[in-house]
Amino acid sequence: MFRSLRSRLLLSYTAVIGTVLVVMTLFLLAAALSAQLRFDPTWRELIVIARSVDAEITRARQAGIATIEAERFEQFLAQVADSQNVRVLGIIAGTREVFYDSQNGSWVSETIVADPIRSVLAVDNNISLGRYEAPDGSHWLVLTQALDTFRGRNRLFIVYARPQPTPFAVFRQFFLSPLCQAGLAAFLVAVLLMVWLNRSVTRPLKNMVQASEAMAEGNYDQQVPVQGPEEVRRVASSFNEMATQVKKANLSQRDFVANVSHDLKTPLTSIQGWSQALLDGVASRPEQINNAAAIIHSEAERMNRMVSQLLDLARIESGQLKLQQTPLYLNDLLTDVYNNLLVQAQAQQIHLTQAIQPVPLISGDGDRLMQVFSNLVDNALSHTPTGGRVHLVVRPHGDQAVEVLVQDTGKGIPPDELERVFERFYQVEKSRVQDSGRKGSGLGLAIAKELVEAHRGRITAHSQPGQGTTFAVRLPLSPALPGSTLTRRQ
Repeated sequence: MFRSLRSRLLLSYTAVIGTVLVVMTLFLLAAALSAQLRFDPTWRELIVIARSVDAEITRARQAGIATIEAERFEQFLAQVADSQNVRVLGIIAGTREVFYDSQNGSWVSETIVADPIRSVLAVDNNISLGRYEAPDGSHWLVLTQALDTFRGRNRLFIVYARPQPTPFAVFRQFFLSPLCQAGLAAFLVAVLLMVWLNRSVTRPLKNMVQASEAMAEGNYDQQVPVQGPEEVRRVASSFNEMATQVKKANLSQRDFVANVSHDLKTPLTSIQGWSQALLDGVASRPEQINNAAAIIHSEAERMNRMVSQLLDLARIESGQLKLQQTPLYLNDLLTDVYNNLLVQAQAQQIHLTQAIQPVPLISGDGDRLMQVFSNLVDNALSHTPTGGRVHLVVRPHGDQAVEVLVQDTGKGIPPDELERVFERFYQVEKSRVQDSGRKGSGLGLAIAKELVEAHRGRITAHSQPGQGTTFAVRLPLSPALPGSTLTRRQ
């Protein structure tokens, strides 16, 4: 119970409304203790009754009735008491003794002395207001009205009395109904507000819950509508971004498992096959033995290289790789890369050229940067056909960075695959055999990206199918410079 957001919102709104009503009730009860608030409404009614009675008596006198007999006077008072729902007393002015009581006569012969009380109400000179405590302990509000002498009576007072209202009675009479109406209206508003919040907050959250459950079941192709308040929209946007990244990670993981299985299975199969041939004596001649040994050695070396690359990636991603930061010139480093791979380029009949401009000194790990650029140039040579060109450029990039470009004239990379070239084991050539005839592992660009980012740099790829590919590496002049300085497009 009350586990859903909707029910908790309704409960919280109801609690707030209830708290406000309780506070208002206590405040109004405290206000009801005021004599003016409690007594004035009753006295107003008594004043109206007294004046109406005075008007009746005045009309009787104008009709020529100079005096009213006692019996008829008491009947008249009984009619007033019954019609106005008020207790009427007839009192002899001199003795203050009650000679008539409209309510069972229980106060007859009692002496009535009311405690006068001040009131803001304007009354006539022959009317006074007061409170009276009866012999039975009850409290009354009384209005005393003086009358002229009647037949057989001395000067008289008519007293109109009503029970003194308690604070709870005043509250019930004047405030209970408005409070109940206000509470009901507030509850209806709370329900409407809850429905609105359910549409703007709860429903988007429910959509995210359903999408999360679908992702937990393995369906990673999930996107939720970005709607609702700003905070909910931000959560929805973050969820969609997370879902996209999870989908990419899952796809990358599947590719990783498939590619690792393929790349390890192929050399293992060769090693197993040729070693079995040696054990069975199938390869018995010296040239066959040497060929089998060479293949086993080559495949084992390829497996060792792949394992080493995987270990490099694992160390980089876990933060265990420590860069040996030293001052170095990229001009000299790129010249060494050029010289090291020139023979390979000539063997493949590819034109390897360079355009090295003077650049400032940077701080970095020379061995790891040599690994990055050697990998990029080797990758370009592998994807450039015979007679093509690989061009190496070093130049300043603004005032805070140095840029290295590796350009080739190969087949290029389709736009839909360009963003995945830095994923481990991902290769554009699905056959895994490159233009040079060599087999690649698909780890080189992933390692290059990790090493460049470890230097607080940025690596990007630009390509047009049929026109070649360019890899751009930007490195800050100092490792203390923020990486954001390298992301501006020039």
